[in-house]
Amino acid sequence: MAGKLDTKVAIITGASSGIGAATAIALAEEGAQVAITARRSERLNEVAQKIEAVGGKALPIVTDISDETQVNSLVRHVHTTLGRIDILVNNAGMGALGTVEEAIQQSGGNSST
Repeated sequence: MAGKLDTKVAIITGASSGIGAATAIALAEEGAQVAITARRSERLNEVAQKIEAVGGKALPIVTDISDETQVNSLVRHVHTTLGRIDILVNNAGMGALGTVEEAIQQSGGNSST
């Protein structure tokens, strides 16, 4: 039986654990080729092995999504290697330490209402 996502290519950020890893495995089980990305290469490779164990195809790429150059390189690499990009699961998170007001000011926003 063909999967619902046969011929589709997905990029999943934050795929080395938790929701990102589970999403990557689920998409692969439905037939998608998955480019999985995170900062931790060892855990990323473990997820790739799990995907391949269920018959999926994984392309692990170590990427820090806070670095625009690395993100651009990721997109080029996936497009060149897998031929297309159909799905993006932007699961990776970034944290900011401090108050809400400080975060707003750092983003260039206005904290007054």
